[in-house]
Amino acid sequence: MSRPLLRAEGIIINENRTEILVQCDVDERFYRLPGGTIELEETAEEAIKRELIEEFELSVDIGELACVNESIIQYDGRKQHHCTLIHWCSIHEKIEHDLIHNENPNVKLVWRTISQLSERPFYPEGILDVVVENSNNISHIKIRKNYD
Repeated sequence: MSRPLLRAEGIIINENRTEILVQCDVDERFYRLPGGTIELEETAEEAIKRELIEEFELSVDIGELACVNESIIQYDGRKQHHCTLIHWCSIHEKIEHDLIHNENPNVKLVWRTISQLSERPFYPEGILDVVVENSNNISHIKIRKNYD
């Protein structure tokens, strides 16, 4: 197993609280929160901002920590251990169409409703409950799973 990976992701909800901005492949086989790996000497907040600017040219404001996710999984025969700091975030600009990833045209950022997110895998597992609950308490999701 390689070393654990430290990540940061953002929960971005529209002003009506009816949709969440999520990242997915073009076929929308799954959804996940936008963000990425935290680099050396970078905070989680800085990583979320950097990743969204690099990948989608999207500027975000970072709010409070919503959740810590620990995922120890096996996928495609490889073991992975991720620890992700997930923050509430907001945007000022209006996004009316899908945003295509600047480095990977097979990835996009889209608005989806809670019911749409319930229909396909949404990672990390359990994050939809955190979003729906929307409390001031910091959640801690622990996942230990084999996806092979």
